[in-house]
Amino acid sequence: MEENQFDIYSNYGTAVGEAYKSLRANIQFCSVDKKIRSITVTSCNPTEGKTTTAVNISIALALSGMKVLMIDADMRKPSIHKNPKIHRAEGLSNYLSGYAEFEEIISETTVENCFYISCGVKPPNPAELIGAKRFEELLKRAEDDFDMVIIDTPPLGSLIDAAIIAARTTGTIIVINSREVSHKLVKRVKEQLEKANAHILGVVLNKVRRSDFRGYYSYYGYYDGHKNSGRTLFRKKKRRSSGRSNNGAANNFALIDKKTRADNQG
Repeated sequence: MEENQFDIYSNYGTAVGEAYKSLRANIQFCSVDKKIRSITVTSCNPTEGKTTTAVNISIALALSGMKVLMIDADMRKPSIHKNPKIHRAEGLSNYLSGYAEFEEIISETTVENCFYISCGVKPPNPAELIGAKRFEELLKRAEDDFDMVIIDTPPLGSLIDAAIIAARTTGTIIVINSREVSHKLVKRVKEQLEKANAHILGVVLNKVRRSDFRGYYSYYGYYDGHKNSGRTLFRKKKRRSSGRSNNGAANNFALIDKKTRADNQG
């Protein structure tokens, strides 16, 4: 995980931590009619905060007692494994290419019950590897061994990888950068997922202005203020007086709608 990414493990009692717990609860509510065992996390464009969201969903679920596996399936531009303390040579691409076994590519994190698979060596043919039968076998094994599988995928606005994966997982979440993504692009991404028969759980509206977030949650008193515990997922972070990450990803707001509202997004 990159140094400028925000994680709720060190901020679990803050408003952002509460937002991710709300997101976790809504995911669990979605399992009432159909058991959700695997979730594709995608976005329309890069830098919308999908990786940060995927990591924090994984942490929130793991902290609730679930055994969680997060997979970096963005083999074109991997993010999670860039931290040298969690880098592992073998990863998803190695398994899909037949050069590693399932047990060899799983790593532990500093969060109990939270495990991950890095993207591995960058392959020349990511879409072909994801579309192969071996990916289906990996997903089935992961769903059998873990309570929840969270898969970080490339943005769907320009690449097809996420739609291929979403067709095979039991749920999909779209991360949208508020005020910056066009209505037409969101609608196109939604339609692509629907054509792939993806089960869209909802939308995470990300990078919302702090004033808007405060207005939404002020009734619940989420702004009483809490000190960070100093714990992080992979390594200790430097304190920031503003409490905001450099790129603002998932540092203001994270909420999942029960139904996708892409047709109404501005």
